[in-house]
Amino acid sequence: MLLGGYYLLDPRVVLVPIEHLTPAGMTAELASFLHERDALHADGIALLNRALALYWERSSALAQRSRAWPAPRLRHVALVRDSGAVRPYAQMLNTSAWTLYAGDVDPLTSNPELAAYLLVHWDHMAVTGEVTMAAVHSAAYWFDRSDAECAAFAAAVERSQRPDAEALRAVARSTVWLRQLRHESLRPPPPASAARYRTIPNTGLMVPIALERDPPELVERWRATARDAVVRFHRQWKQPDAAAAGQLLAWLESERPPLLVAHDERILWSPEEPRQVGALRQRLRDASGAGVRDIAADLRLVAEHTRRFMSALATPEALPQPHSEPEQRGYAYLHRDRRLLAYNLNELWTERLLGPALPFAHAMLGARVFHEWCHLAVDAGWVPQVVDAAELAAIQADIGDQLDTAYREAPAPIRKLAAAERRSLGERPGYALAESLLPRFADYRANLLAQRFLSEAERETYVRQNIRTLRSEYRPAQIFGMLARYLYEYQYLGFSRIDDRRTFFLRSTWFDEDFLRPGILDEQRFDALATAVARLCSAYAVDESRFRPQDADS
Repeated sequence: MLLGGYYLLDPRVVLVPIEHLTPAGMTAELASFLHERDALHADGIALLNRALALYWERSSALAQRSRAWPAPRLRHVALVRDSGAVRPYAQMLNTSAWTLYAGDVDPLTSNPELAAYLLVHWDHMAVTGEVTMAAVHSAAYWFDRSDAECAAFAAAVERSQRPDAEALRAVARSTVWLRQLRHESLRPPPPASAARYRTIPNTGLMVPIALERDPPELVERWRATARDAVVRFHRQWKQPDAAAAGQLLAWLESERPPLLVAHDERILWSPEEPRQVGALRQRLRDASGAGVRDIAADLRLVAEHTRRFMSALATPEALPQPHSEPEQRGYAYLHRDRRLLAYNLNELWTERLLGPALPFAHAMLGARVFHEWCHLAVDAGWVPQVVDAAELAAIQADIGDQLDTAYREAPAPIRKLAAAERRSLGERPGYALAESLLPRFADYRANLLAQRFLSEAERETYVRQNIRTLRSEYRPAQIFGMLARYLYEYQYLGFSRIDDRRTFFLRSTWFDEDFLRPGILDEQRFDALATAVARLCSAYAVDESRFRPQDADS
């Protein structure tokens, strides 16, 4: 399904979505859509397609030869139209998007060699969680590049208008020595000369002593360039807007919206004392005007969604106070002591006070607001279990049996790797994993209820934020625990309008690399397990008596 409005939701970005990508590039349907709307011209489409094909081919070859190299995976491509409009190195849609600039797919300022390398570089940034080391960690990419390919890359970076183009030029100059490095499996040194190399931890890379100063210098060049790019972005948007700040404070005083404005743990504004705006005024005094305007739009959204949710309840007074310990972070969160949502100005990763919000952040905020309120409805028992205990136990037993079979029939190296995990789970590890899914279903039930409130943009953004790789959250020895979590999170795709959910999931999370390629599962067993967990999802339903009839449509 072509969700055209969603792909162009934010005027700053063109989203090339996972569901319309293959290892060879985008589908003809999406290419026609983008071309017809002047979002991406034919030569840009061709350049991006070629870059994706090069990325997939080269990363596949390296991953097959070295476990240290991340296998290719499909991610959204977020093409930023104006390099000054979005913070450099922004992670849009969690870690499930590459962020490129429109110039990266423009033949006047780029070519497939530059664009392919940028996809590789972003992969390593996602794996390491930081910017500066990626150029060195991805050094093996250059081992098999020809002189002509290196020259084409260098020519493109000379034309590049990216904010960090100088760091890429440093990479181009460094390809001479990057191609001289060794690697423990890809390019091992002669046995007698191993002592003449320094290793780079967790990469397999080995640096000749004669070149040992070069990697730190390249890292430092990236650090300085990245820092300068971010500083320039913040400087561009730093101008305060006293009128916007005044309008926001006046709206809070007059409307008394049902929300809290916080700075970390400190409440700066509450509807019980609407005229007490001094602390918030102080925070907004030097804030970016663009940031203040987006904060105002966010707070209006929190208020509107909260009122809409409350008006849908048959007995809003029956909604309980928070009795669990909700997370005190996120786009908006249920305050632990108040039956109100809090909006934290100091969510560092959003930089709300420093500049404009990230693309898709407003839609994610809207989804989060409904999700938090729906959690409280779940706590109240308004999304109950609708099967009897015997049927629920049978569903869990089916999942447990299938997971036990997967344990038993996994290849010997996998069984050895997971032996400690299996012992820790007791005699029936599959059953223990199936049981571990149940606490997660409070979240699923909140999502189930939220569907009646979410817009398409909010629904798609929420799903795409949450369907992500889990590699960084589990050790290799916890492979079956990760499998159980994936089987649960796969169910989120049932809320999306994506057609081929399995391909989307398998290719965008490394699930195919982690489970199918090693032989832990095949596609038929994956489908059977996913179907069993979907039956568990069907064990819950919304109690319609708790909601007004006019709001009962799904």
